[in-house]
Amino acid sequence: MCGKPLVVPEQASAASTSFAGDVPAGAPALEPGTPWERRVELGSWRAWRDTVVEALFEPGRLFQDARIDRGAAQARFAVVTVTVFWIAGQMLERFLLRPWTQRAVAGIAVRGQFGSVVQKLMQIESDNSPRTAALMALLTPVVVLVTLYVNAAVTHLFAVLLGQNKRGFAATFTACAYAFAPLVLFAIPGCGAPIAVVWAAILTGIGLKHTHRIGPGGAAATVIAPYVLVCCGGCALAGLFVAGSGVLPR
Repeated sequence: MCGKPLVVPEQASAASTSFAGDVPAGAPALEPGTPWERRVELGSWRAWRDTVVEALFEPGRLFQDARIDRGAAQARFAVVTVTVFWIAGQMLERFLLRPWTQRAVAGIAVRGQFGSVVQKLMQIESDNSPRTAALMALLTPVVVLVTLYVNAAVTHLFAVLLGQNKRGFAATFTACAYAFAPLVLFAIPGCGAPIAVVWAAILTGIGLKHTHRIGPGGAAATVIAPYVLVCCGGCALAGLFVAGSGVLPR
């Protein structure tokens, strides 16, 4: 109008870029999420499979991508994973391996002094009724969920005591929930359970390192400390029992 060029302010474009991806400018970007946290996009089966594979073989990548504001989804992952494979292992052991084991033990026990007691115990354990199987299937998810929260609470307590609590309980819970992935080995009777527990403890340390963004030493100490405490407490109780029973010479 006045012979001057029209200048359009760039406030609108600046505003649009400052909130790219719904994250305010200057704020840390949110983690992309694990495959399980993106199961709506990937599909439930693929999301579960990819999460387990990453937890077992690429845990650093999994925990780097994990979001600490998805506790309900992470708890669901742990409960579904452990429940399915725990029940599968129990069924395999109960219906396939236990009859063979009982026959082998019975052949040895009947010749011993406590043969009748062993036989009664074996009769109790041989209950393969549908009612028992159904009850186990109903109680397993509850047991897994309670175990998950107790494990996370104990782990977080030691994280606080050791000064490794950098991002709150949610970060600890994320590490503990995805660390349940190796418990798929519960489906293997016998050696599967101990291997799974050790693997889960190692994964918990890796998870704490990434979710709390702490050093490997602090993460390892947080995971190992409860086991050390239990071990020392057990040794102390055993020592008191032996001393009280008069076994040791005075």
